[in-house]
Order: sequence, then C-alpha cells, then structure tokens
Amino acid sequence: MENKICLIAPYSELAELAEQIQQEIGFRFSVRVGMLEDGLKQALAACQAGAQVIISRGGTAAIIRKHVNIPILEAKVTSHDLLRVIAPYRNQKKTLGVIGYESIVHGCRRTCELLTIAMEEIIISNDFNEDVDWLAVQNKAQNLVSAHGIKNIIGDTLIASKLTFKNVNVHLITSGKEALLETIDEARHIVQVREEERAVAERFKTVINIVREGIIAVDEHEQITVINPAAEAIFNLTADDILGQPIKNFIDHFHIGRILKSGRAEMNQVQKISRGYILSNQIPIQVDGEAKGVVATFQEIKKIQDAEQSIRQNLYTQGFVTKYRFNHFITSDPSAEQMIHLARNYAKANATVLIQGESGTGKEILAQSIHSDSRRANGPFVAINCAALPPQLLESELFGYVEGAFTGAKKGGKPGLFELAHKGTIFLDEVGDIDSVLQGRLLRVLQEKQVMRIGSDAIIPVDIRIIAATNRHLNELVTEGRFRMDLYYRLNVLNLRTIPLRERNHDIMLLAAYFLKEFAAEYGCCPENLPAEMMDRLTQHHWPGNVRELKNVIERFAVQTGSKQPSSSTTKFILEDLSLNSEPLPATQESFLTGNLQEIKRKAILTILAEEEYNKTRTAKRLGIDRATIDRLLERPKLKP
Repeated sequence: MENKICLIAPYSELAELAEQIQQEIGFRFSVRVGMLEDGLKQALAACQAGAQVIISRGGTAAIIRKHVNIPILEAKVTSHDLLRVIAPYRNQKKTLGVIGYESIVHGCRRTCELLTIAMEEIIISNDFNEDVDWLAVQNKAQNLVSAHGIKNIIGDTLIASKLTFKNVNVHLITSGKEALLETIDEARHIVQVREEERAVAERFKTVINIVREGIIAVDEHEQITVINPAAEAIFNLTADDILGQPIKNFIDHFHIGRILKSGRAEMNQVQKISRGYILSNQIPIQVDGEAKGVVATFQEIKKIQDAEQSIRQNLYTQGFVTKYRFNHFITSDPSAEQMIHLARNYAKANATVLIQGESGTGKEILAQSIHSDSRRANGPFVAINCAALPPQLLESELFGYVEGAFTGAKKGGKPGLFELAHKGTIFLDEVGDIDSVLQGRLLRVLQEKQVMRIGSDAIIPVDIRIIAATNRHLNELVTEGRFRMDLYYRLNVLNLRTIPLRERNHDIMLLAAYFLKEFAAEYGCCPENLPAEMMDRLTQHHWPGNVRELKNVIERFAVQTGSKQPSSSTTKFILEDLSLNSEPLPATQESFLTGNLQEIKRKAILTILAEEEYNKTRTAKRLGIDRATIDRLLERPKLKP
C-alpha cells in the first residue's frame, strides 16, 4: 500500500513527522515535499505512480483538490496544535497578530479568548484561490502591525512563504502527531473501501460481460451508463463511443422516457432491429420510489429458438421432463375432483401408483402431475409405452445392455430407462401388455430396486418411483393367469381410477369450450361458441375415445370452420363423422346375443340409438323407457380397484 497513499508536505517538519510515524506504526506510505504549485506537481507525479489518496495541508491541499480527481485529505489543525502555539503568549501584554484562512483564524480567536490574550486578525478568502492579491494582504498586515504595535504574528506555512515582516516574530501553526495519525488512518480506510468497491465493480463487470443477454443501463437523463459486450454485438456499437451519450442517438427502439415517467416495467417486447428480431425487457431503477434510470436486457429471438431446440433435443425428445401439472385438469365433476385430490396426496408419498382407466382419460397427465408435485420433481420423468414395443426390444429399453450382448448392440452398451430414471420417476404405460418373462424382471426391480443390463452380471442400484397405467382389468388378467399376482400387488399399492368422459357429463361442454379457445389461438380465429345442434350431440355421444376423442372433434370443427360462422353443412358433416366414430354395432345376430343380459340390453340400445340418429329422446320413446335408463344401461362396468 506504500504507493497508494502519498503525503504532500508543505514544510519539511511535516515530512519529518510523517517519517517518524511510519517507523512507529509499521505502515509505509510515500512522502513528498512541496508547497502550493510545487505541491501540485508532486501530487500529479504521485497519481501517475498509483496513489489513490493524497494527504496535505491548508492551501496546498486546496490547490491539489482543484486539479486531482482522487480523494484529498487535509491534516487538520487541532485545538491542541493551536494551544501549543498560542499558550506561550498568555502572560504577555502585547497584542497577538493572527493571519490566515477563516478556519485557522476562528480557532485562534477562541483559544485567545480562553487565555485572555488580546488578538488582531486578517482573514484571507476561504476559496483558496491561487490568485490571492498577496501584496494587498502584505499592506494590511503592515498596517495591523503599526496600528497595534504587534511584535508576534502566528499563521501557517502559506503566510510565512508569502509575507515578510521587519522586527516581527512569525510563528507557524503546524499539524501535530495526533492530527496526522488520524488523517493517515482515514486514508487507509478510504483505500480499503475503494479497493472493495473496485472488487465489487469488477465482479459486476465480469457478470454482465459473460451473460449472453445484452444489457444496457441509462440514468434519469436517458444517458447510457452501462453496456455489455453482448449488447455491443447486437446493436453493432462500441462502449467507448456511446457511454455517457443519450441512448436515443444510437437506439430508437425503446421507450425509456415513458418508463422513467410511469415507473412501470415493459416486459417481453418483441422488436425488430437491423440483424433480426429481439426480445427486450425494460425495468426502471427505483430509488425512494422514484425512477432514476432504466435497465434493459435483450435476447436475439433466433438464439432463443436455437436454445429451445437444443433443450427439446436433449430433454423433451427423450421424455425426461414433464409438461403437465394438476392445474391442467379441467373438470367440475365431483368424482374427478376427488380423484385429483387423492392423486395430490399420493404425490407426497414414494410408493408405487397404479392408474387404471380407459384410453383418453388422462392417465399420463395424471402420472406427470404426480411427479411434478412430488419430492422427485427435480429428477427425471421417464415414460415408455409398454404396448408399443415387442418384448425383446422393450426389455433392452428398460434394462439396457452391455456391448456385444446381442447382434446389433450399440458399441459401449446403452443404459436402460430404469437407470436414466434414477432419482426420478418412471412411467410404465399399458403395463398390462408386458409379457410374462418381462413381468418377472420388473418384479425384481420393484422388490430390490436393482437392475442388471442384458449381457451383464453387474447389479446397478436405482432410486426410482414407478407409476404404472393400464386400460385393462389387471385383476381379471391375474385370474386368467396372464398377469403375475405378485407383480399385480406390487404395482397396486396406491390405486387411482380415471373417470371416463361419459360419467362426467357436465365436463363435456366445459372441455369443449376450453379446446375451442385453444384451437382459436392456434389457428388464428374460429367461432366463440359451438352450434346448438352440435352441443346437443356432444352431450349425447358415448365418447369411447373420451377426452382425446372430444379434443379431436373440436379440432376438426375449428379447422373446417376457420374464421367463418359454421354452416349447416359443416356442422352436419362433423356430426356424421361423430356418428361414424361411435362404438361399432354387432354385425350378426350371433354376436348380438353374446354376453350377459346387461351387455345384450346395451347392444340393443346402441342399435336403436343409431337408427334414431343418436337422439336419446326418440330412442327412449321407441323402447318405452326414460332417458335416465338409457344412460344407466350405456355405462360400461366400472373398473375394480
């Protein structure tokens, strides 16, 4: 720190005192001797040598302060210093002369009053102007000496260097050891604070320089105070050319004045620049509730799109993340709401969950929601459809394999999905279609939480939660010997049954309105409401494909209708298409009469319902029953837990 603090001593005694203090406190700083203009030259040389704080005295300190931008500390004259100079005159009858700046004269006046010493004074302007008329001051001093018979004058080194007297003793007021020590301590503190501030500034500079977003900050006068390299590249600017300049001279895409006036941020604004489009956020800098500047961040939309594509390739395409949560369920049905409440409770546990229900009822959405709301939410979510792959391929996908395990095995082997789901959740969709051999291997994973790659004898421990789903009655498959009973009970720890759409009659129009709004946003625009005849048909339809089927119907309607009002022919076409997608009717009398009495009644109702163009009122009248009986007989047998 020796070159960071420099003492410019106007007189040699102060330099000698500084050397003595350095020896006593064991702290080194540079010392230079020079008064007034010579002191300024020494100060400029010290700055070039790396000085961060300069210490001096009186007029010399004042001159340096005018020409140097680093902190200038003045070694003050203390009351002890004044007392040391004035006290020897307390027993003399002669008037004491005091010449100096106001601060010095004021201190001398109070000291003389305490010691009852007569005193006459000349005050030099406090602005420390180098152009002081010293000749005028000399004449005033001579008149003062003559008028009062003054034999002793006190003042600082500036007075001694500028004025001359005959037959008058001039005594200098010097800074004592205590004052200089205090000033040195203050200088050390300033250096420490400045270095800490510089470290913070460097960290801040490093942060804004390495981020990929462009950053520009302006003050309340809309002048640029910060710009990072990313922003320089986006706008083809150079910091040296624009810092301190009005932002409107270089960039006219932003509403800095409006933000400063309103104090409100403007987020996610898409704007066009010479090299493409950018996404900007402009946030006011609030100080005591008042906007004192604006920070704007920018991202090139192409880079955002590239990053999103990379994420999709590395994560989404592998199925390792979720996109659904419980709030994606749209329902007003009490049974469905109870199911969701139960699923939320299951999410807090770590046990295996078995989700049973028909196709299109949201089993995977439910599985993703459970994972997203669980303690494993930060881990991977790995999904696989067990019915989509042949047994051998499914086994290699689930358990992985080592190099050379079979013909076509990937060099270096491949980890299985159980390994990739470590610390997360694996979702086994259509688990009821797994063959018996693979069921045994799956049972071991559930029991031991261990996997073994195909062709390997190494055991790999895994920390996973299994969520399984099926649209089949697993308990019936167990009875038929097509599904292992021990595996069934391992899977069926926590059980959920999804509700088919036909049992959520009030949700049909709720979901239809939601999908219509969703497709309106996707395809530009379409009617806000469905035609009345279509709404009636939707509520009467059996919905074998459940919510998935309903969504497909609404999408067809949105695509075929476009921005126009739906015509009767379009509506009729969609309704005919809806009828064609209903449950197929029995083709022969033999197939019609198969099954129990409940199933035969159901087939009969479906036959008449089709003949009556799915009008339940006419169907009920023709059969001599009410609509409620039709709804009851059309219900499928509920899945057993």
